[in-house]
Amino acid sequence: MPYQLILSEPTIQGECKSRDVGKNVFLDNLPSGYPVYLFYYPGAMPNQELERKLRNLGDITGKNLFVNIGRLNDPRYREIASIFVIKTLPVVILTAIDKLASPSAKFLTMYTRIDSKRLMESPDLVVQCSQTLFNLFIQGKIAEALNHARYTKRKALISHLEKTVFNALKTIWEWMKDIDVSVCLIEGKFELKHSGR
Repeated sequence: MPYQLILSEPTIQGECKSRDVGKNVFLDNLPSGYPVYLFYYPGAMPNQELERKLRNLGDITGKNLFVNIGRLNDPRYREIASIFVIKTLPVVILTAIDKLASPSAKFLTMYTRIDSKRLMESPDLVVQCSQTLFNLFIQGKIAEALNHARYTKRKALISHLEKTVFNALKTIWEWMKDIDVSVCLIEGKFELKHSGR
């Protein structure tokens, strides 16, 4: 049965693809069975080395991480840009299904956004950050942090999540300061739902 990754409410028809790395897979056609999702939108000047390294990350993580090398022609790109607050390109976004990225008592989903120009100049560093963030999601550390702080206000919850993420990333930027990885919450939960096909 085909599934799709949607943000709460309506179900939109989608097609199931079975691969661990997607090339320009539209939001409506994301495959099911993955707990963590990475979206890369390169902008007008794609970074071939970064794309290759992200594909490799998708290949080695198998069914644990779906990596989508997106393009800006997704019919829902405007919605994607709005949901994930994409202001500059290139950008890497990591999020997960509700049990790994949403507090049980709130209708929120945590995601990270890597869009620092300085960080994007180093494909190795972007992949290291992505891999560390993937591990936080897949090991349940984000869910643990979310559930530990489930009754706090949104600003306090984000601050708690930032500490969890930045402590994990600390070893990466011991030698590189002022790197910007955004820790964000969006209203709603990512859930896998039948597309009705």
